[in-house]
This record gives sequence, structure tokens and C-alpha cells, in this order.
Amino acid sequence: MSNQVAHDEAEMTFGEHLDEVRKILIRVALVFVVLCCVLFIFKGIVLDVVFAPIRETFPTNRFFNWMATVMGSEALRIHPDNVELFNNKMAGQFMLHIKSSVIGAFIVAFPYLIWELWLFVKPAISPRQRKNSIRYVIETPIWFVLGLLFGYYIISPLAINFLGNYQVSDQISNIIDVSSFMSTVISVSFAGAIAFQLPLLIRLLANLGIVTADGMRQYRKIAVVALLVFAAIITPPDVVSQVLIFIPCYALYEYGIGITQRIEERRAKEEAEEAAKDAAAKAAGSDNE
Repeated sequence: MSNQVAHDEAEMTFGEHLDEVRKILIRVALVFVVLCCVLFIFKGIVLDVVFAPIRETFPTNRFFNWMATVMGSEALRIHPDNVELFNNKMAGQFMLHIKSSVIGAFIVAFPYLIWELWLFVKPAISPRQRKNSIRYVIETPIWFVLGLLFGYYIISPLAINFLGNYQVSDQISNIIDVSSFMSTVISVSFAGAIAFQLPLLIRLLANLGIVTADGMRQYRKIAVVALLVFAAIITPPDVVSQVLIFIPCYALYEYGIGITQRIEERRAKEEAEEAAKDAAAKAAGSDNE
């Protein structure tokens, strides 16, 4: 009966599909607008998060400064106080306020967006596919948040320290435009969020039979080059950020090999069980004859 219901739902007309898309877009838009308004009102909290990486009290800055003291190496010390921000546009700070609210709303609403997307495709897939896909619905926001936190707490303060204090000449002072600063924090944070989706991509490709564990091991060197290029594309033009993105990406690639191996073992077990059932059914049929 459930299969028939799923089949009937999958046979929606084009107009019904459009109506469903319209309802989803309305719900998503309402949630997004409400979150934008809430975050716009609480601008102090949002902007404190954006500008926290240039404060001495930021956890990453405190840790590296402690490491510098313990190891006696000034190379490890972060100097966020050297980064001076300015605004040179009449509506610059107002637009900064709006931009931070919009981006914050997207981050908060991301799990809900994934859930709505799954609800849209759910009627068109089989019960088994629904059971398998719910894992992606749960894990995608988790990996997204983990990557976002990695980019924010690890990459952004180190990138700001490197870029903000980098000088080609003593005659040039770094006075950073506030919009450029915010773009750097956002871009490196989202770079981490994107990079941390790699295990889910590998799981999907493995389930589709496109990649294998042996193949991933064989093409490790090619994967290293591809991940380096990927890190260079999604991060600011500095080596520190690129290396910090590449390291977890490669670790996730190795983790993906383990995921693929487990999927192959499970598939082989299911095929063996199916073959045993077929053999038993044939043997039972022969006995009946």
C-alpha cells in the first residue's frame, strides 16, 4: 500500500509540481525574512561575531600567542591589533549591517533549506531511497556547520594575521576596508563549509558505484593535486589559508576511502545474501518438482 501511495505521489502533474515548488519557496522566503529581521535587530551580536577574529581575546589568537610564549617563537604570535579597519562609503556601514544579517540568516536557515529540499524530492523516490537519503539530510548541515566553524576559528584569524600584516614595503601601511575584511572572514568560513562536504560527496558517488576504495587509493596523487587546486580557488590568495584548507580536505579524502570500503563490504554482503536466497528458492523449487 505504501509503495502505491509513493507511486501516486510521484505521478504529480506539472502544474502540481509547480504548486508544490511555490509553497516551498514561500515557506523558505518567510523563514529567511524573519531570520533576517531578527538578526538585523540584534546587530551587536552578529557584528561581534564578524569582527571577533581581530580581538586579542579570540580563542585562536589566545592559543597561538600562548604557544608563542611557551615555545619562545614570535613567528607563532598573532598580531590582530595591527589590523586597522575603515569605511570609505556613505552607506558602507549600513550595507555591512544588511549583508551580515542576510548571511547570518542563510547560515541559521541552512538545515531548514536542506529539509525542504528533501521534502520536495521525497515523493518521487522509493522507500529504500528515502531511508538512505535521510542520512544526507542529517549529515549535510552537520558537516556544513563543522566546516564553517573550522574556517571561522582556524583559517580566518590566521588569514587575517597573514594578509593584514603582510607588507611589500615599509612605506605602505595596511588600513583595511571593512567590507574587504568581512568578505575575507565570510569567504574563508564558507570555504571550510564547502570543503567539509567532501565525505558526503564521496558517499554519494560510492553508493552510485562511480568510485571505489581501490580507485581512490590508486589516484591519491591526482587527488592531492586536485585538492590543492580546489583550496587555491575557494580561499583568499595566501598560502596559509590554502594549506589550512588542503589539510582537512585530504584527511576527509582518506576518511572517504574508509566510507567507500564499508559501502563495498555492505553491498557485497547484501549480494551474497541475495544470491543465497535465490539458490535456496531454486533448490526448493527443484524439490517440489
